[in-house]
Amino acid sequence: NAFERAHPVLSMMGKNIVHCGDVGTGQVAKLCNNMVLAISMIGVSEAMNLGSRLGMDRRKLAGILNTSTARCWSSDTYNPAPGVMEGVPSSRGYTG
Repeated sequence: NAFERAHPVLSMMGKNIVHCGDVGTGQVAKLCNNMVLAISMIGVSEAMNLGSRLGMDRRKLAGILNTSTARCWSSDTYNPAPGVMEGVPSSRGYTG
C-alpha cells in the first residue's frame, strides 16, 4: 500500500510515523496534538506567572513542576517563562 511504500522516506523526516487511517485523519491527529500543547503551554505560562508574582524564583518553581505531576513538554523542554531555560524564545525576548 501507499503508506508502506512511503515509510522509508517518511522515516528520514521523523521517528514516530503513524498511519492514522483515511485521508485527512493525520491532520485531525495533528490538530488535536496542537490543541493539547496550546492548553498545556497556557497552563505553564499562567502558573509560572502566578508563582513569580507571588515571590517564587522561576527556576526553582520550574524545577518543582518538572519533578511533579505538572511536568510536561511545555515546562521541561520549552518553558515559556523568561530566565528559566536557555535556547528557547522566552530566553530571547520571545523572538524566533
